[in-house]
Amino acid sequence: VLAPLHLTQLVLPQMRSLRSGTIFNVTSDAGVEAYPNWGGYGASKAALEHLSRVLSAELDTTGIRVYVVDPGDMNTQMHRDAEPGVDLSELPGPDIPAPAFLWLVERETAPFGRFQALDLINRLELSHVVA
Repeated sequence: VLAPLHLTQLVLPQMRSLRSGTIFNVTSDAGVEAYPNWGGYGASKAALEHLSRVLSAELDTTGIRVYVVDPGDMNTQMHRDAEPGVDLSELPGPDIPAPAFLWLVERETAPFGRFQALDLINRLELSHVVA
């Protein structure tokens, strides 16, 4: 959670001067659900979600939006390393949720939100958007 906090602290002065900007923090359902053997990962994602809520409260009237985006189960090297022997071939790659991020940044939506990227893509039929 320290890297996203430091990065946010670096970009906030410019965002404040523009009275605009979007902060995305990529999270996981492991931050809100308890999964065996995912304690450290889940705790860091829970901290990131709380940091996002605090930032949203602090930036409420500034025009800066804060989003928590859960891309969903992905076929990534980290996931393969964490669960060797589990077939992840049916899971989407990390490029698949990209249109959800694009859709959120292009709209003037609420200043805070937690979104499940794959649900958003399916609901809004964003799968045609090129990532």
